[in-house]
Amino acid sequence: MHFNHYFSLMRLHSLTGLWLVLFPSLSGIILASTSLSWQVFFLFILFTIGAFLMRPAGCIINDIFDREIDAHVERTKYRPLASGALKVKQALTLLSLLLPIALVTLLLTNKTTLILGVISMCMIIIYPLLKRYVWWPQLFLGFTFNMGSLLGWAAVKNQISIEPMLFYAGCIFWTLSYDTIYAHQDKRDDEKLGMKSTALYFGNTTKSWLKSFHLISLMMWLYAGILSSLNNIFYIALFPIGFMFHCQYKNLNPDDSSQCISIFKNNSYVGLLLFLSILLDRVVN
Repeated sequence: MHFNHYFSLMRLHSLTGLWLVLFPSLSGIILASTSLSWQVFFLFILFTIGAFLMRPAGCIINDIFDREIDAHVERTKYRPLASGALKVKQALTLLSLLLPIALVTLLLTNKTTLILGVISMCMIIIYPLLKRYVWWPQLFLGFTFNMGSLLGWAAVKNQISIEPMLFYAGCIFWTLSYDTIYAHQDKRDDEKLGMKSTALYFGNTTKSWLKSFHLISLMMWLYAGILSSLNNIFYIALFPIGFMFHCQYKNLNPDDSSQCISIFKNNSYVGLLLFLSILLDRVVN
């Protein structure tokens, strides 16, 4: 049935990627807000709609570029474009429906957010190509995946300052860590196909790299919280987030694909806790 193929193309059968895009965006909005208001709730709705449009759009673009590669990777060979269940023309038609609606959501914000949104779109197009040429595509994914945190701040402030940049930096290293774990699922196929990733680049040293990335994320979020005048709830929440990072680092077996995907999915809870801690901090204080 075509509907199921389109559903799969947009990755709506697994919402982890959506949450990992959405929570930094919502965090950016509330980080920029000193209190809750109708504007904040409106932006929450707007950015949630945007995430439900742009995450699937990014997956479609990724699969169009990677359809021939995906056909030779065990984990991805049954994706609709790789398997031939859908044609590129059908994927482009779906993409042409999603992107104009996403543009409308951007036009309901302000000039700074619109500019950042256009930059983000360019990054989404560039990302799938990088694994053919550089060892660190996961780093670029960090820049791309977390642009929503900057857009969220800009939607409130109509400018960018040091606070969202620090928060964004923390999210970048967080993404670099969880997507490196994710990439370990495909490392054997990637090596055969000549693709590059941090999983292959780090190899047996992956765990020590992850420890560094997690520490950088926590430090950046801490500095962002201090400069944004957050109070105790946010700082207390960094402890369970740090514990979750520790468990990921300690329990990871890079050669166990099922464990890698499980740890990757657990990062949804990191994003949720990060967002809720900022939200509760603003509500209580």
